[in-house]
Amino acid sequence: MKVYRRVQIIAGGYLVVYLAALYFSTGVHTGFKLDSDQLIGYVTCGILAGLLGVSVMVKTSLRRKICALLLLLSCVTLLLFARYSVISFNEAFWYFIGLIYLIPVAVLVEVVELMFEGARESADGQG
Repeated sequence: MKVYRRVQIIAGGYLVVYLAALYFSTGVHTGFKLDSDQLIGYVTCGILAGLLGVSVMVKTSLRRKICALLLLLSCVTLLLFARYSVISFNEAFWYFIGLIYLIPVAVLVEVVELMFEGARESADGQG
């Protein structure tokens, strides 16, 4: 399941990028700011981190697909938070804007590939 590992790695990278965007957008030498403007972002990042931890322990194909979909949902949720200004950012967020918008697309592509991987293998076996 190389595709499944790629989903995990890309989602983990997105978690790191989003946490960096949250950290640097709080201001100079402020650090992590847990006010109402950014707390929802940190909570969602915590959910994504928890899902990544759970996804490492999953062994069956069906559960891996479910975990991959949950990872995708969490990444898209973070993307929507940034897109619709649910979380307040300052100008330092613009350093990460390309990655914030592109990484969920990469996760989506990998999840779609994972979902159709079983169908492709069965078609190869029959043909």
